[in-house]
This record gives sequence, C-alpha cells and structure tokens, in this order.
Amino acid sequence: MTTLLPIDPAVSPQRVNRILTISASLLPEEISAARRARRAGLWVAVVVVLVAGLCAAWFTVAYQQTRAAESDLEAASVAVADLQRKQAEYSETVRIQNGIATLSGQLKAVMANDLDWDAMLDTVRHAGTRSGIQVDGVNGRLNTADGAAATEANPLPGTSTEPLVGSLVVTGTGPDKRAVAAYVDALAKETVLANPFVTSVTREGENEDRVTFSLTADITQAALCGRFTTKCTGGN
Repeated sequence: MTTLLPIDPAVSPQRVNRILTISASLLPEEISAARRARRAGLWVAVVVVLVAGLCAAWFTVAYQQTRAAESDLEAASVAVADLQRKQAEYSETVRIQNGIATLSGQLKAVMANDLDWDAMLDTVRHAGTRSGIQVDGVNGRLNTADGAAATEANPLPGTSTEPLVGSLVVTGTGPDKRAVAAYVDALAKETVLANPFVTSVTREGENEDRVTFSLTADITQAALCGRFTTKCTGGN
C-alpha cells in the first residue's frame, strides 16, 4: 500500500522557478591576465608572420624584375657592341661615301655655270633640219666671271625673260632666204637660245639654189647644265 506524503514547500514548482542563476569566476586575477596576454601575443605573432610573408613576396617580385632588367641591359649592351663592331668594319666605306658627297658638292659649286656644248650643237643643227639648213660653223662664248658680255650685244631689243649668259655665231647654207628665216624662227623657239638675228645672207657663187648666211643668238641661263648640276635637255 502506497502512502502519499505532502510536498515540501521548499521544493515546490513555484519555489524552483524563483531560484536565480548566479555565476562567478573563482580564478585568481593573475591567471586571467596571463591568459589575455597569451592571446594578445598569439595575434601579434600572426600579424608579424603575415607582414613577413608579404615582405618576402614583394622582395621576390622585385628581385625577379631586377634580374629581368639586368638581363635586358646585358642583351642591349651586347647588341650595341655588335653594332659598333660592324660600324668599325665599314668605317672605310663610310669615309669614302662622305668624301664623295663632299666632292660632289664642290663640283656643283665650281661647275654651276657649266654648259654642255654638245647639247647646244645638237640644238642648233636640229632646228634647221626641217628647213634644209646645213650648219657649217658655230662659235660660242660665255660671259666673263664679272658678268660682262664676251661679244657685242645683239642690235635688236631682247625678247627673252631668261638671263643671258653668252652668245653664238652660226654660219651655214640654206636653200633660200625663206629657209633661213624659218631657221631663225625655229631657233627663237628654243629655251636655251634667244634673240636670233641674221647678220648676212648671200648667194653661194654661181649656184643660185643655195645661200650662205651668218646669224647671232644669245645663250640663256637655261643652257647652263652639266653632270654635277641640272640635267641638260638640249632645247625646249
């Protein structure tokens, strides 16, 4: 047989719910401070290790870049040395080329007033081909260095805008006076000549089919040319 006893008021549910939870640290303060110091030291060590790792990585990258730059500098130095060696091999050629350039410049200055007489003779002869003129002689002179004319001036006013540098005396034969006049017109169209003027026209002895003539013409600056100056064209 079970006997029920009354509940002790000290352990009743209402009494249990009213008990407060209370906690307290019973460790000495020295032990707690030592634990905090160890945690702080651990974090400091971690930070130091991270900084050291970053510094080591930066040093590695900088070292690799320095080595690459030194390698490029060495390659450039080798290339410069090779170029200097090759330049030394061709120094004689360069010296000769410079000498040729200097000589060409001097020749251009000295022969600035050169005249290709072969081209001038071809021009004088070719101008009379159509009218049947045969050139027997050509006497030409250039003006002196001070600009004075080497021959007497043409008695007629000049029609050329080109500066005059000399004069020609042409002698020859032709079918008639009309052919001589056509020849003079042909000479007037040449750029290297100006102011052609007939000085005489006579019959060639008993042969009335031919006439002998003599004329003068001025040489223009366009005729000045040569190997080391302006290329000669021989006429218009």
